[in-house]
Amino acid sequence: MNEFRTSFEVRWSDVDPNMHLRHTVYLDYADQTRIRFFEQQGLSFNRLLELNVGPIIFGTQSNFLKEVLLSEEVTYDCRLLELSSDGRKWVIKHNVYKSDGQLAAELTYKGAWFDLKARKLTVPPEEVRNVMNLMTPVEQ
Repeated sequence: MNEFRTSFEVRWSDVDPNMHLRHTVYLDYADQTRIRFFEQQGLSFNRLLELNVGPIIFGTQSNFLKEVLLSEEVTYDCRLLELSSDGRKWVIKHNVYKSDGQLAAELTYKGAWFDLKARKLTVPPEEVRNVMNLMTPVEQ
């Protein structure tokens, strides 16, 4: 299992009129975190295209706990909460930390693997399942 973390600096375009991180940017950073995780494991999005699969999102749950302001650095982790036995469906949780280590948000994604040609859910190739199994599980 790989502990994966990645960081982002909050830019001017990322904040709302109250000068804190816009809720949609939390989600954008989470998406980029998953992309970085897959790439670090050698599974680029170009490779997913070659394999004819892509991730789709059914829903998200967001819990915002602490304000994140302009120019702050936030760190995201990427943890596997659930994975179906065939690898088709998954739940991934991201914890978002402020630079002082405080938990700023919790983001939970429910998703699945999608066959890009057939346009339906699919069991992902073994290469994808292997990478999913490298994700650190959520401690319950």
